Amino acid sequence: MTPLRIVFIASEATPFAKTGGLADVAGSLPNALRELNVDIRVILPGYRQVFEHGLRHERVFPSLNTLLGSQRLTFQVRKLLLENTAPIYVIDREDMFDRPHLYGNADGDYYDNAERFIFFCRAVVALMHSWDFAPQIIHCNDWHTGLIPAYMQSDPAFRQIKTLFTLHNLGYSGLFSSDKFALTGLDASHYQPNGLEFYGKWSMLKAGLVYSRAVSTVSPTYAREIQTPEYGKGLDGVLRSRQASVFGLLNGVNYQMWNPETDALIPARFTPDDLTGKRICKAALIRACQLDESLMERPVIGIVSRLDIQKGIDLIIPILSELIESLKVGVVILGTGDGEMQQSLQRAGEPYPGAFAFIQRFDEELARKILAGADMLLVPSRYEPCGLTQLYAMKYGTVPVVRATGGLNDTVSEVNERTGDGTGFAFKHADATDFLAAIQKAVSVYRMPPIWKRVQFNGMSMDFSWEKAAQSYLSLYQELMMDSSP
Repeated sequence: MTPLRIVFIASEATPFAKTGGLADVAGSLPNALRELNVDIRVILPGYRQVFEHGLRHERVFPSLNTLLGSQRLTFQVRKLLLENTAPIYVIDREDMFDRPHLYGNADGDYYDNAERFIFFCRAVVALMHSWDFAPQIIHCNDWHTGLIPAYMQSDPAFRQIKTLFTLHNLGYSGLFSSDKFALTGLDASHYQPNGLEFYGKWSMLKAGLVYSRAVSTVSPTYAREIQTPEYGKGLDGVLRSRQASVFGLLNGVNYQMWNPETDALIPARFTPDDLTGKRICKAALIRACQLDESLMERPVIGIVSRLDIQKGIDLIIPILSELIESLKVGVVILGTGDGEMQQSLQRAGEPYPGAFAFIQRFDEELARKILAGADMLLVPSRYEPCGLTQLYAMKYGTVPVVRATGGLNDTVSEVNERTGDGTGFAFKHADATDFLAAIQKAVSVYRMPPIWKRVQFNGMSMDFSWEKAAQSYLSLYQELMMDSSP
């Protein structure tokens, strides 16, 4: 069969530039699709971080130009010279992207993010006009690329190209003041409730939802949730109006990077059939966090998370004393975020030296050691489009305790205490009482070693690989190609 021709556009991708899960998707999915005989090319902004890697690259278009409002801006397109990966092209203009961070700094978002990403979207379209590559599908990701489907629909040269818009987190909508709208170059008729207007402002994410041929998000449950007022962030009506073309496809995991059998960043390797190395990892974690050695025979619970309300980390504060004093568990938390939440966690844990450790930083190596050495991982998110830490945890034999929302609901199956079937424990309501009940159940099963080992084996044997996820995306691409609607 002739390979499908896809252009995949994102604002970040590992290992070149990353702030969150979008980068993991953009760094892995195109390569997995390439293995399925898809002719796919990736376009990214030319951030400083991309070029700091010292990768060889070539200028494939030394001088293209596009409009930003009435101003004509020139830019270059560089191709990274990589082997055995999907080709990666970067839109390079120094004043837009040569900055210390991707979207902002500790003081907040960059003041000109509207200009930066309107420019990026328009530059992508200008590249399409000049390229000798004729894609059949344009796959856009999150608000930074949301204008591209609108431009594609407005341009007669591109109306035959199908557009897919993947929503990774509805909480980030690319919302800007009305005076910035003219910079898009779109006709004023697009600034209305059925277009980009959103409560007196306008949303780049809404553009992707309204003008793409299909919308996908990163789990089946999240695809349903965002069509409700509770989770829809004011866009649930738009999504319900497109219900037939909204799809939920689970993210994947790069098991070459996340595998306890090969991970060089953990103290010992282990397999589903031999967990000896996991016990070594637990001992190392206890030492590293200065916990009481008696926890070798009791559960150690880990949290690796951004600290904010979405992630539900505040739910552990009112139950921490119960966990440590009554359930006799140890708790290790790694993360940074909301300052008030950090202080509350610190205060709550102060009475429990030897049973509680709170490490306030981002630390990839320690995160892996927690995933490998803890017995359980807590993911109490109020909403979670897909979630990756629970997938990593299962692979490392660390049993997840999650709130039944979004991708957490789709990836963690409830444990049967009698048979050991299932991979984790879930709670329904985002409150401390439900959360505590789920942890209590997990601890009771931990005290039944044969059942617990079965649960660990189940999780480690699950397949959430990108190879499997890519098959789902390929099926959706093929469905889009069969769609003859205008």
